[in-house]
Amino acid sequence: MKMSVIYLLIALLVPCFAKADTSFIGTIKTTKGDVTVVRSAGQTPGHVGDKLYPEDVLQTGTNSSTGILFEDNTVLSLGSDTEIIISDYVFAPEKGIFSMVINMIKGTASYLSGIIGKQSPETVEFHTPDATINIRGTQFLVKVEI
Repeated sequence: MKMSVIYLLIALLVPCFAKADTSFIGTIKTTKGDVTVVRSAGQTPGHVGDKLYPEDVLQTGTNSSTGILFEDNTVLSLGSDTEIIISDYVFAPEKGIFSMVINMIKGTASYLSGIIGKQSPETVEFHTPDATINIRGTQFLVKVEI
């Protein structure tokens, strides 16, 4: 009887833990030097394999860089002394809902479109302090100096 109760509790709790991680939007694929991820829970060093979430802030230090692969296969590479905010990201092709909004504070970035940029380019926005880049092609390179 006790084992049945334990199995029941496990069966009820496992889906809760599985759902807790479904909102991740991408993964850090490469790092060189100092890479930091800032989110509501605090600031942590970025490592290969770390999952990213909406509203994460990514920062790279001097002589540092990182490569990010989003769930729709968008590739974003950040150069040294760069800071971006992933303001919005929705990839729900089964519902036809797409959105990617990146705010770049400083630094350099290279963008290569994934599914969102190819199927719904009007929903991709890359904001800099001076301009907004709307995706009409598949790749671009941007540098923001402060």
